Amino acid sequence: MDALRGGEEREPEPAAEPEPPAAPTETEADQGGLGDARAALRAAGVPAGVLTYADDSCRLHSVTLPDLEPHPGPEARSCDFRPGAWNELSFGGQPRDPQGSLVPRCRRGAVELRMRGGGGMFARAPGRCALAWHPAGLPTFLHRGEVMRFAPCPGDEPGTLPLRCTRTLLARDDLEREFRQARWTTFDFRVDELHWLDNRRFAAIVRARSTDESADVLAVFESRQLVADPRYAYNDLDSIRPSPSGALVSARIPNGGGIVTVDRDGEPVRLALRHGDAVTWSPDEEWIAEATADGIYVFRAGEDSPEFFHIPIVARDLVWR
Repeated sequence: MDALRGGEEREPEPAAEPEPPAAPTETEADQGGLGDARAALRAAGVPAGVLTYADDSCRLHSVTLPDLEPHPGPEARSCDFRPGAWNELSFGGQPRDPQGSLVPRCRRGAVELRMRGGGGMFARAPGRCALAWHPAGLPTFLHRGEVMRFAPCPGDEPGTLPLRCTRTLLARDDLEREFRQARWTTFDFRVDELHWLDNRRFAAIVRARSTDESADVLAVFESRQLVADPRYAYNDLDSIRPSPSGALVSARIPNGGGIVTVDRDGEPVRLALRHGDAVTWSPDEEWIAEATADGIYVFRAGEDSPEFFHIPIVARDLVWR
């Protein structure tokens, strides 16, 4: 520009010193590990799918399997994908109306169901934010440790909305009777989480409390009866998680980590890896992925000593679709 204007020539400025290369980011540093994992998953024949997981900040990410390539995922935040988690993620088993017309809310100690798009209230009743959808589309929930469903009040005309009364599907008296028959005494029982396996059968985390002891069990009920006597009790359980077909149900031991699993008949099932923080099955239930403190491990289901494939991704929860 100076030359065009006829001004004095300026000496060229010295070339800038080249900047040292930036340190690799955590994602870039992991590419080698992901590459090794990708090759191992492909060679093992891990089926195609999408693995969605929550990181330590509860941000959601999705990768394809077995290629571990980034995949568009839900734009939401969640630390917990269990069926009873109070969110609107559309993962299988989440508390969302199967028809997509009802939106659950929890306000002032009551469970509400509102029509999507501001269409008014469908139902409201006292209860916990632990909604579970019956396979027939019936919303069920927990209130004071009992399993409830919405129902018309006596005298209401058919089709009257909102539904403001409830019907008890499993009462605490039922729990006491069934656990007494299973030789549990001096305890007070209440359901803390549940997931429906079919029209009559559901899995539940039951909390047993007395003045001196406490225990949690993962049990399966058919209507108001235990399908099988629970064999094992734990200090604490949470995060109930069914397999895609409902053939298996797991829960997490939050203190110290660990996975507890039963089949739909309430019988214990030993997973090959039991120290994880979260578990999910492939859609065909032939493979399992578990989140642990040092990454995700993928292995074949139903084998006592399977080969474990490590993915260097730390996840709080995960789901395989």
